[in-house]
Amino acid sequence: MTRDNRLYLAWVVALVATLGSLYFSEVRGFVPCVLCWFQRICMYPLVLVLGVAAFRGDSSGRGYALPLALIGWGVALVQNLEGWGVIQTLKVCGVGQTTVGCDAKWPIFGDTLTGLSNVVTIPVLALTAFSLIALLLSWRR
Repeated sequence: MTRDNRLYLAWVVALVATLGSLYFSEVRGFVPCVLCWFQRICMYPLVLVLGVAAFRGDSSGRGYALPLALIGWGVALVQNLEGWGVIQTLKVCGVGQTTVGCDAKWPIFGDTLTGLSNVVTIPVLALTAFSLIALLLSWRR
């Protein structure tokens, strides 16, 4: 896979994640928590940076995008660890929400027949997107 293809794929992942986060908050009405907002701060610029880098075939955009992806990955990891009960001291996710925060078990995909209910949630999707982007940007020939 060429460097251009990796940039393009990373851009597609960032674009899908951005559109997905907007869909969940604006259409489905899920209220983002503080950690979700920090992840959005990292993800949304990736659409522009990676899009321009992929369009121009400029691999130096990787140097701007990778730190954003790694910071977002770290925040997503903390959010997932908190949701899984591994971290119990922070309690950042869902704090101060007037409605249900993202610490609630929202089944995004799956149902009781497949056993995926409450497994693929918004925080898991965010961690997956940041992981894919970071892997695509750090993948060397």
